[in-house]
Amino acid sequence: MIIKSSDFLKSASSIKGLPEGGLPEFAFIGRSNVGKSSLMNMLLARKGLVKTSKKPGKTVLLNFFSVNDSFLLVDLPGYGFASRARSEQELWRRLIEEYLVKRKVLTDIFLLIDSRHGIMKIDEQMMEFLDHYRLKYTIVYTKADKLNKNEIAVLRQKYKGCFIASAVTGAGREELLEHIALNLPSEGAVQ
Repeated sequence: MIIKSSDFLKSASSIKGLPEGGLPEFAFIGRSNVGKSSLMNMLLARKGLVKTSKKPGKTVLLNFFSVNDSFLLVDLPGYGFASRARSEQELWRRLIEEYLVKRKVLTDIFLLIDSRHGIMKIDEQMMEFLDHYRLKYTIVYTKADKLNKNEIAVLRQKYKGCFIASAVTGAGREELLEHIALNLPSEGAVQ
């Protein structure tokens, strides 16, 4: 897939604020500081389009990005550590859960896992939630540039069907874009 255009569309703090129009959506979720925003910038080949921060918990809204006028990428707040009040974290949790469960145009959820740490307890809890609601998700191991070739080979062998990516080197970009293209209702519209 060739990315011809990518733009920030809008942020939403509630379900009522979600974009209308019915374009397929691909959501990115993972622990705080797993590299969601960096990975999305790498996919879109637009450094800085999706806001990044070294401090975990900076994404507090659902952020929507229009790609090729054909589909949306959605940057969700990270789960786990966040330097925010518990009440605010609870609002995010409810918003994320409601979005994931009720959004009809949600085509796939990219569940990001830091390849250096593997699947942690909090990631398992997210997987249980997604499985409980029978939501389609795809595991993407991030920060692969921090691993050596043997460690990457072990990941590929152990977790068949997952993607291994690096926002630093661009590894996994073509595979992830192809996955998105194959999951669009009308693949020809974005080629």
